[in-house]
Amino acid sequence: MAAGRIINVFIEPNPNCPEGCSQRFQATSGSRLVRLIHYSTGGDDTILCDVAGWSSEEGGTPCPARAVSVEDSGAGVATLVYGGDWGLRLDPRDGRAPFGEPYLLLDADAILE
Repeated sequence: MAAGRIINVFIEPNPNCPEGCSQRFQATSGSRLVRLIHYSTGGDDTILCDVAGWSSEEGGTPCPARAVSVEDSGAGVATLVYGGDWGLRLDPRDGRAPFGEPYLLLDADAILE
């Protein structure tokens, strides 16, 4: 994906992301694959999570998750992590149950792999 492109994240309500979402972002870099992140659970608490895109195929299957730098009016530049048509699936390495997110906006240092 070339810099300056628009990324539309449109997730219809589904079992992984019941609330769905519709967002539009201005990319400032090319995208790359992402598999491991630090996820903030609120406050200073973060957990290590494997992350995958989540597809509607067969009622929910993994697909690649991607990260790209995007313009963020509040922070200047942030890293957008996005996945399949059912969003992202996060699998905490501390034993908590996997859960879904439509997308994530993270600091670049939150992406580990």
